[in-house]
Amino acid sequence: MSKQQKAKPAPEGKEAAIAPTEQQVQQQTAPVAPSEPQQDQPLPKDEPIRPVKAEPVRLRGRMTLEDAFQSIGLNCVRQIEANLPGVLKQNVESLHQMRVGLRRLRALLAMFEDLAAPPVALHADIEWLSGELGPARDWDVLADSTLDRVQGFDATALRQAAHERANAHHAHILNVLREPRYAELMTQLNEWLGERRWRPDATLDKDSPLAERAARAALPLLRKAEKRLAKRIDGLDEGDAPGRHRVRIAAKKARYAAEFFRDLLPARRVKRYVGHLEKLQDRLGLLNDMAVADQLLEELKGGNSQVARQASYVRGYMAASSEAGTQGLSKTLADVAKRRITR
Repeated sequence: MSKQQKAKPAPEGKEAAIAPTEQQVQQQTAPVAPSEPQQDQPLPKDEPIRPVKAEPVRLRGRMTLEDAFQSIGLNCVRQIEANLPGVLKQNVESLHQMRVGLRRLRALLAMFEDLAAPPVALHADIEWLSGELGPARDWDVLADSTLDRVQGFDATALRQAAHERANAHHAHILNVLREPRYAELMTQLNEWLGERRWRPDATLDKDSPLAERAARAALPLLRKAEKRLAKRIDGLDEGDAPGRHRVRIAAKKARYAAEFFRDLLPARRVKRYVGHLEKLQDRLGLLNDMAVADQLLEELKGGNSQVARQASYVRGYMAASSEAGTQGLSKTLADVAKRRITR
């Protein structure tokens, strides 16, 4: 199965087709033999890398919750697969978008854990891939974003050291994505979703929430995401970096849930809700980047003297910036905790 074919975008409007069947998935992902260039014709040039963001999920009002789950899941898998060519060329943004697709998939599976849990081995492989892709992104953010926030300071040597670490992790990812385990994971994901293998004995109980209309059956799942976020916010100590990160993850899952079922919810309400969550995520994301930077810079303190001195300075700068960044955070958190997409 080729991961390099970009999936076609879903049709416009709310009346998009239900997710493809297994046969269609196999046809879409079947290897395509390269055509032979005709004599005297120039060879085609390599196409530029285009990182692939998530396609909008298109759901219809008459869909069941199971139909919606399948459609959303395959949407996430397509984003992962569509970014494979860029990741293999070590494109930083392609890696980011592949991780976004994987995070969306994990958020969906967590949302449906009581209704359509994947096999233990499949879940373990998803977590394995997530863990393998993370370190490269952390070093990319440090080298290309976080260090730029340190004003009046030449971090050339430190940035070079961070890039070297990032490049090493990108090289490792190339090996990961060429392993049979990765190919088997993507095949199993497509088959599990395409064939609805979460059904016991290949049947669906008529009393299962999965058999109900998605517009109604999704509401308890959305409320659960809202309550989880409010609970995390309520118990947060603003100075607790791991606690802030847990709130950020809960906000991200609540946002993904709203975006998944956007077509079945009031448009204005979704826009306002997602907007508030995005602002909170951006603020908490910056604080998390600084916390991660502190951990990564700790690894560089044993390098050459110039890198070690620069790392020490930046750690101090980040500590002060992080403390300043938490001021007024409680008001923002309290406002988000009150927000609801369900009524």
